[in-house]
Amino acid sequence: MSKQGSPAPLRRGIVKLWFALDAVVALAPPLYWAADGRTAPIAEIPTALFYFLAVSFCITASLIAAYLLDTSDEGSAA
Repeated sequence: MSKQGSPAPLRRGIVKLWFALDAVVALAPPLYWAADGRTAPIAEIPTALFYFLAVSFCITASLIAAYLLDTSDEGSAA
């Protein structure tokens, strides 16, 4: 049987890309300006507020994913 490598490096790479996407989305004012230019609310929430909520949710989710990945790696190493 062929032994497959651990999927942890792939997961770590995905989380790193997710962090990079978070940084671009959070620090890119043109995305905010594009969202702010719209007048129609999204789900009854002003567009600018929806943008900030979506970005904060994405960043929080990436931090939780990184924490869970790190915790599972510590458990498998022990």
